[in-house]
Amino acid sequence: MMKRFKLFLSLNTEEKWINLVQETGYRLVKVNPFLHIYTFEKLNSKADFNPYTRIDFHNENMSTGKYLDYVTMFSDSGWKLVYGSRHGGAQYFQQKDAQSPRDIFSDSESKNLPRKRFTNFAITYAILFFTDFFVLIQAGYFNWKNLFDFKSWYLTPGLWNMQGSVFWRAFLFETPFALLRSVFFLFFLAMGIYYILKAIVNGNDVRDSAVNNK
Repeated sequence: MMKRFKLFLSLNTEEKWINLVQETGYRLVKVNPFLHIYTFEKLNSKADFNPYTRIDFHNENMSTGKYLDYVTMFSDSGWKLVYGSRHGGAQYFQQKDAQSPRDIFSDSESKNLPRKRFTNFAITYAILFFTDFFVLIQAGYFNWKNLFDFKSWYLTPGLWNMQGSVFWRAFLFETPFALLRSVFFLFFLAMGIYYILKAIVNGNDVRDSAVNNK
């Protein structure tokens, strides 16, 4: 087994990367979308069928029955599910055999639908993270002036005048809380930027595809 960690801004780029790895003699067998870890299994020989992997995307929940119908529809067309969830997100499909078509979509319009859904999904999350970030700033939980003032992160009275083991106990005790107060808020900003970049890149992919297919 081979595990790879990889971040992507574009579904197109992610799909191409997976298939490039598979071309080296591996097959995708598992995806952890939360940790961004892809697990590949080495083929036993060059004669083994090396499938293509394609990605669909849904930004809405499906009922158990509807999701089963969805997966069955692809299965009947020659594609098996590697990873997916009825709660939405990326759905990774793989060819069952060499007779399966090379793509899960029959035309450019349906191929662009997952990218459009992903763009809307990314915009929604970008708005949520940016909103949380600015709300925290307005509420006074975060101050840009204190970002690089390490000592201001700590609120224990007289901490910097303490010495020896007394200082280290107080310092180590408060450090997790200091990090939560000061650095954690940058997480919201970073995630907001990350998702807005995803929205821009996938939006550009959709527009480029539309132009190329005119």
